[in-house]
Amino acid sequence: MTDALSAMVDHGTSRPAGVDRFDWSSDTLDELARAVVAIGEIVERSTARSLTEEDPDGIAARARELATAIVCCRNSLLVESAATRLRRTRPDVIRSVS
Repeated sequence: MTDALSAMVDHGTSRPAGVDRFDWSSDTLDELARAVVAIGEIVERSTARSLTEEDPDGIAARARELATAIVCCRNSLLVESAATRLRRTRPDVIRSVS
């Protein structure tokens, strides 16, 4: 898991040339959200005092909240990306003056 997180840190600072910033950022944030949920689940299993106890310290729930916030950021980027792409592809409308 540590290697995967280190790879994400490297990925987060080394966007390849020619790659769309929005797509790249979206993919990075999506992977980060998944990692946060996985970490929360690992902490939950590691801190439970029995097999039936769930999330004794609320760590997994807070991890899910953080993952949700990350996904909201990602979704905002996707909306911004769609708007940018629309502006690039939409022809300028020329209005005639009456």
